[in-house]
Amino acid sequence: MSVASTRVSRSAVWGLYALLVVIWSSTWVSIKIGLEDCPPLLGAGIRFAAAGLVLLLVTGATRRTLRTDFRLVALLAAFPFALTYGLVYWGEQYIPSGLAAVLFGVLPLYVALLGAALLPDQPLRARVVAGVLVAIAGLVLAFVESIDLGDKDLALAGAAALAVAPVGAAVGNISIKLRAGALDAVVLNGWAMLGAGLALLAVSAMGESWGDAAWTGKSIGSIAYLALIGSAVPFVGLTILLRHITAQAMSFLAMLLPFGALIFGAVLYDESITGRALGGAALVAGGLLIAQSPRAERGKGAEPAGEPAYSASARIR
Repeated sequence: MSVASTRVSRSAVWGLYALLVVIWSSTWVSIKIGLEDCPPLLGAGIRFAAAGLVLLLVTGATRRTLRTDFRLVALLAAFPFALTYGLVYWGEQYIPSGLAAVLFGVLPLYVALLGAALLPDQPLRARVVAGVLVAIAGLVLAFVESIDLGDKDLALAGAAALAVAPVGAAVGNISIKLRAGALDAVVLNGWAMLGAGLALLAVSAMGESWGDAAWTGKSIGSIAYLALIGSAVPFVGLTILLRHITAQAMSFLAMLLPFGALIFGAVLYDESITGRALGGAALVAGGLLIAQSPRAERGKGAEPAGEPAYSASARIR
């Protein structure tokens, strides 16, 4: 059956959005746990290669075509998966998981700038700019917090990696918005994750010692959770959501993650929640509120206010 012809309720769209917030809030500490026993690029490579294989096996088992837009696959493999998560895994070696999520919250700025240049229905509005600037003030506060931890040079480098990483995610969000409207989200993400995983493993083989990996229950559990719950489910969900909401609205999800990530880090990894970390997360959230228009903007072709459903463009055969 095809998802392109189904009707998706407004509550289902925002329910999926909330689910992604919860899942991605938990992945930061899961990465941190995995880094205890596994080199960063090796762990990231196994995660995405496994997630991609699972999605492609599901596609084959349901007798759907494996054909897709392979130019888009290459772009997604390179940017939102390999580049973004290579930097995330490397940077999280040196800073707490909660702070990593706060720093990643710069994503809406990158999406706003790219969207203004490439998406005609998403101009760069003053309210969005003001909100993003407030959020960046929160990121600066978190950045200062990160360089006061342990080895200052490595903490600074790790924080910088987390601030740069969202560039790849922004490229991915805009590309999906532009090109993935009629594509099977499972197939698209399956090939892209598999390609990214193999690329990360190739880079890892050149610069990391795989013999340093300890295949403990925690490391295997971390990779399995990140591959299935942290990758296969939410990235397919993200592709579908971008058919119903703007890339800018999707990017604001990154501003909600720090709160959950700080809590998960404190509970599961005994990371301290400092005043500056909370202050940075609060400013990020404040920027989100400012950036939101007081009433929903109606883009070209958007559903009228009060219309209870959205038209989907993904297909499940």
